[in-house]
Amino acid sequence: MKPPPQYLAGALLPTVVTVALVMLTAMLGLLSLWELEQGLFAREQRLRQARADVESAAVRYYRHPDDAALTAPDGCRLYDSLPRSRVYVRREPWGLYELLHIAAADSLAATHRIAGLAPESDRTLYYADDRAAVTLAGDTHLHGVLHLPQRGLSYGRMGSDFYRGTPVPAGVVRPSGPMLPQPAPEALRRIEKLFLRSGSREIPDSLTASFRDTATLVLSLGTAEAGDCTLRGRILLVGDEVRIDSTCRWEHLLVAARKITVGRGTRIAAQLFARDTLLVEPRAVLEYPSGLWSGCYAELGDRATADGYVIVRDTALRKRMTASYRQARTARVRGLLYVEGVAQLRGIVAGRAIVRRAACFTPQGYYKDMLYDFTLLENPATALPLWENADARRRRKEVVCVR
Repeated sequence: MKPPPQYLAGALLPTVVTVALVMLTAMLGLLSLWELEQGLFAREQRLRQARADVESAAVRYYRHPDDAALTAPDGCRLYDSLPRSRVYVRREPWGLYELLHIAAADSLAATHRIAGLAPESDRTLYYADDRAAVTLAGDTHLHGVLHLPQRGLSYGRMGSDFYRGTPVPAGVVRPSGPMLPQPAPEALRRIEKLFLRSGSREIPDSLTASFRDTATLVLSLGTAEAGDCTLRGRILLVGDEVRIDSTCRWEHLLVAARKITVGRGTRIAAQLFARDTLLVEPRAVLEYPSGLWSGCYAELGDRATADGYVIVRDTALRKRMTASYRQARTARVRGLLYVEGVAQLRGIVAGRAIVRRAACFTPQGYYKDMLYDFTLLENPATALPLWENADARRRRKEVVCVR
C-alpha cells in the first residue's frame, strides 16, 4: 500500500518565504556591491587616464610651445585611438612668466601651472662691447660660456686687492655685440598694462584668489606700508610708494608701483614691478618664483636673495657714471640678471648675467668695466622669464603648480 503524501505544515510557509526573501535580498546586495565596485574601478581608471592626459599635454607644450593644434579653442585629441583623450590648453601671461591651464574633456582632471623658458647653457655672461676690456679683481670666479668685448679680459686690482680667482679658460670666451639682447615687445606691453591697472579694494588681513578664476583680483595700496597680511593666488597689488613688511605672507602675487621697498627680513614669493626704484633691504628673501623689475634703479642689500629674475631697464643717458643696479657682496640672485645700465656686480649670480656695463664704486671714485668679488655660476634648474626676444619654439620649463 502507498504511503500517504507528505505536506508541509502551514506554519512553515512564512519561514520559507522569509528565507527566500533574505536570500534574494542578499543576492541583490552582492550584485549592487559588484556593480558599485565596477563603477568605482572604471571611474578610478578614467581619473588616472585623465590625469595622464593632462600630464602628457603639459609635457607636449613644454617641448613644443608653438604647436597651434595643442592650444586650439576646441581642444586637442592626444591619441586617435582614444576618443576621450581630448584636452583643453589655455595660456596667458602672469607677470613675466606664463600661466598655463590644462583640463581634460570631462573635467575630471585639471591643472594650473606657472612656466618660463628652459635655461640654456650657451651663455652665462653677456657683456656688451664698449671697446674696453673687462677687468677682474678680488675674489672673482666666472663659470660657463662668457660673451665678452673683443678686447677680452684683463686681471687687475682694486686698490691693493689683486685678482685672486681662477684664470678663465680661453675656450669659454665668445665675442659679444655692442647692444644687449633686446626685450620682447610683448613683455614690454605686459608690464605697461600692469601700471595702468587700478584697484578698488583695500588689502584685507587674509585673502586667497584661485588661479582657476579667469579674472585677476586687483587691490589698491596707494602710498602705504603693507604688513601683517596673508595673500595668495591671482592677485595684483597697485600703488605709488609701497613698503612690504616682514610680517607679510605672500605667494605668487604681482605688485606694480612707482617705488617698492622690501623690508628687512621679509620672505615672500611675488613679482615686483617698480616704475622708478626697487630696494631690497638686508636679509630679505624673494622665494622662487619671484621677480624684480625696475625702470630706473634697483638694489639688493646684504644677505638678500632673489630667486627668479632681476631686470633693470635704465635707458636714460647720463653724463656722469651712475649705478643703475647695486648688489651687495653677500647678496645672491638665482636665474636671470639683466641690467640695461651700469651695474655694480658683487656677490653671487647663479644663472645668466646680461649687463651693458659694470663698474665698482668706492668713496674715492669708481673703476670702470670691473668685476670685483663676483661669482657667476651655471644654473640649469631655474626657469627664465619671458623677457628677451626668443624663438617661439624654445622649450618651456615648469616653475610651480598653483591652485
